[in-house]
Amino acid sequence: TPLPAIGAPEDLAYVIFTSGSTGQPKGAMVEHKGMLNNLYGKVPAIGLGPDDRVAQTASPAFDISVWQFLAAPLLGGTVHIMPDQVAHDPQLLLQALAAQQVSVLQVVPSMMRSLVDVPVACASLSLRWVLSIGEALPPSLAEAWFERFPAIPLINIYGPAECADNVAFLAMHCLEGAKAFHAL
Repeated sequence: TPLPAIGAPEDLAYVIFTSGSTGQPKGAMVEHKGMLNNLYGKVPAIGLGPDDRVAQTASPAFDISVWQFLAAPLLGGTVHIMPDQVAHDPQLLLQALAAQQVSVLQVVPSMMRSLVDVPVACASLSLRWVLSIGEALPPSLAEAWFERFPAIPLINIYGPAECADNVAFLAMHCLEGAKAFHAL
């Protein structure tokens, strides 16, 4: 017999501490409806599904870890938990992404810069999307990304922890044969 539903969309899903844009530490209480909105919000844009493999690179203390841990399993996909020594080392991260055939990576722009700069062959990457979050994404970094990885589109994401992480995003891809990119 199915168990009765005892939760409601307004019930608390989790509490996370953040300094956000103010720099002042505070707790953010996120309801189930906000968490699920965040989890499902990017799904149509990136076509997340059961064949996807999402890299879990964020500390559980960072709000993006919620999406990294839960989005793929909600749709039958797989989460690949990267140890800290891998998640924080661009060369090891690229090797792990290739070896585990990860299709979705969510990282801060400073790690994107490191991935662009590491001199490792990346022919075997299976990334379908890289989601940039947590810091401003400079246009020069997006251009450098597409010079190095022209077939891997980006999504620039913004959102405070108080809003379950993401409130706005813009998908971009490289224009074929050009050193430019545009929004999808």
